[in-house]
Amino acid sequence: MKIKIEEIEVQKIYPLRHSLLRKGKPLSSCHLDGDTDLETIHLGAFASEKLIGIASAFLNPCPQFLDKKGVQIRAIAVLPNYQRKGVASKLIVYALDQIKKQLNPEFVWLNGRLDANPLYISNGFQTLGDTFEINTIGLHQRFYKNLFL
Repeated sequence: MKIKIEEIEVQKIYPLRHSLLRKGKPLSSCHLDGDTDLETIHLGAFASEKLIGIASAFLNPCPQFLDKKGVQIRAIAVLPNYQRKGVASKLIVYALDQIKKQLNPEFVWLNGRLDANPLYISNGFQTLGDTFEINTIGLHQRFYKNLFL
C-alpha cells in the first residue's frame, strides 16, 4: 500500500480527529489550543487520495522540561482499516523531519494512550513519568524523544 504524507489545513483534520479521538463528544472538542498558530504543523496520510491518518505538532513546552524548547505531537489517529500497517509510524517519521526543519526544538514529546505505547517505543520515544488520566479520554503515558542523540 502506497502512503503519501503531506501537510494539510487544520480544517481537514477535524473529521478524522472527531470520529477517531473524540467520538461521542461535541465537534468543538476537536479544536485544540494552538491549532491555528502559524508554527503548528498538521499532517495527513493519504492512500489513493483518501485521508486515512492524521497528526499535529505544536510548539509547546513539556511540563518536565520547561527550560527547553519542545514540540508536542498530538492527535495521531489512523482509520481502523489502515491501523497496524505502518501508517502511524510514517506520520511520526515525517512529523519528526518537518519538526526539525521548521521548528528546530531540542526534543519532541507526546501523551499517548496506553494501547499505543509500542508504537512510540518502536519509533525511539522514551517514557517520562508515571501514567496519568486525561479527563474523559483515558489513561495515558508521556513520552519524549531527544532530537540530537
